[in-house]
Amino acid sequence: MSGIRLRWRIAVMALALFALAAPAPTDAQDPAAKRSWQGSIRVKTLNVRGGPGEGHDIVAKLKRGDKIVAVDQSGRWVRIIGLKAEGEGEDSPDLEAWVHRSFVSLPKDFLAPTFGDAENAFVDWAAERGDLAELSIESDERLSVILAEQTDESRAGLIAFEIGCAYREQLKIAEPVTVTVWTPKGAAAGWITQVSCP
Repeated sequence: MSGIRLRWRIAVMALALFALAAPAPTDAQDPAAKRSWQGSIRVKTLNVRGGPGEGHDIVAKLKRGDKIVAVDQSGRWVRIIGLKAEGEGEDSPDLEAWVHRSFVSLPKDFLAPTFGDAENAFVDWAAERGDLAELSIESDERLSVILAEQTDESRAGLIAFEIGCAYREQLKIAEPVTVTVWTPKGAAAGWITQVSCP
């Protein structure tokens, strides 16, 4: 695969999967709230679940037109913040709250990355390696990669370590960076390895 095509795939994957982050902080105590998006409920009544899926308990209900603050997405489920347990005071912690994406209105830039020069330089460096098919910057401390077809899977741990340490160094991140290496089949086939630097 040519370097340009790989770089394009990495950039597209990073844009599509950057998970994990809106322009202004809304809750200094919740790291996920560093980036948030305003949205609203589109259906008459919507169950709010304690996790991303119908198997999680209903923790609240929202009505059409209610405003939400979205900070993350897992599959088709959107994590929202700012909901308090019924009968709890203002100082109570936020509920772990998730709603299905198809029932909420969110702006087009929901979860769009805001890459700076350091992130762009890192993506260029990663594309030039030649051993990656895709790269996803999920958060400041989490990356996901898919190895290029010609890359030996026995090198996955070393590659993950090199990628994580380079990202940590180039972006001057104080926390450990974890890199998950996926098979070309994606999440359904499971990951090959997960390595942190340091």
